Amino acid sequence: MNRYIGWFVGLMGFLLVTSAFIVFFVLFQSYRFWLQDAPEDAVALTVEIDPGTSLSSIAQTLDEQGIIASAFWFKVYAAVGGYAKTIQSGTFELPPGEDYATIVRALQRGYQGEVTITIPEGYTIAQIGDVVTTQLTISQADWDWLTGMDSTFEAHDIMRLAEKPEHVDLEGYLFPDTYRFFADASVEDVVGRLLDEMETVLLEVDTSDWPDELETYHDVLTLASILEREVQDSDDMAMVADIFLKRLAIGMPLQADSTVNYVTGGDSPAISLDDRDIDSLYNTYRYAGLPPGPISNPGREAISAVLNATSNDYYYFLTTPEGEVIYAVTHDQHVQNKALYLR
Repeated sequence: MNRYIGWFVGLMGFLLVTSAFIVFFVLFQSYRFWLQDAPEDAVALTVEIDPGTSLSSIAQTLDEQGIIASAFWFKVYAAVGGYAKTIQSGTFELPPGEDYATIVRALQRGYQGEVTITIPEGYTIAQIGDVVTTQLTISQADWDWLTGMDSTFEAHDIMRLAEKPEHVDLEGYLFPDTYRFFADASVEDVVGRLLDEMETVLLEVDTSDWPDELETYHDVLTLASILEREVQDSDDMAMVADIFLKRLAIGMPLQADSTVNYVTGGDSPAISLDDRDIDSLYNTYRYAGLPPGPISNPGREAISAVLNATSNDYYYFLTTPEGEVIYAVTHDQHVQNKALYLR
């Protein structure tokens, strides 16, 4: 009798251990199938899938590159789910360690390579829109909406960081750089990426010498955006930044032609007298202080120039047709410089 009891206890123990193993295995595979996230520092790997490639070959390639942990279980997931025939050929960027469901969805979309987009420093939202809508399948209407005052990205972290007012659009918040996007990238993908990059830059720049004349990152972006449209060299940006900061400190108008051009849509380095009379808060000849928001999207050098301005005695400057910046301490000197260099 004791022998049977022992056998029964042993059998029950075996069944419990086996059941526990099966439950653990199912949960573990379920985690890999649907819940696993790639590590934050994971670098996406390029995978080429030729037309007609079998599911087994695809799984083997993903396994060999370390994108998935098991070719066998990836095939099981794809086959049971009926995904084997929906995987497309093309070039894919896949991070190692993502769950199988996410990987399959990416493979189903059939990315056909990537598009490289370069956005120069100082471009406006409209100019960036021209680049984006030309090189990607994004409509002008969608671009205008998602970069406007009613954009859903008003909830983005950078808006709180910069203390962006509600009555301005996303001008100044899209970081100019060279980006790679999938050919079918959405407008949300593009705008979100540019906002993320600008937030990263703002969190990285040195703020130990924050100017007293500026209260928020929105102010910093606004002044940096003006620098981008006024001068080109980083040393001149730091010099002119100090000039503008001194003007703000004493209540002197910035008198930046670039802000008037932003209103008129022009690009003249010397605006007309009629343009100077335009009644707009962006007209820094008519209204002292900063305009309501940025007039372009500044790069890292312009932002750094505002936060690390080069102290000088000048209050005036002009830029020659050749791009040279001429400085003056007094208005009389500035008038003389204009007569000499802007004939």
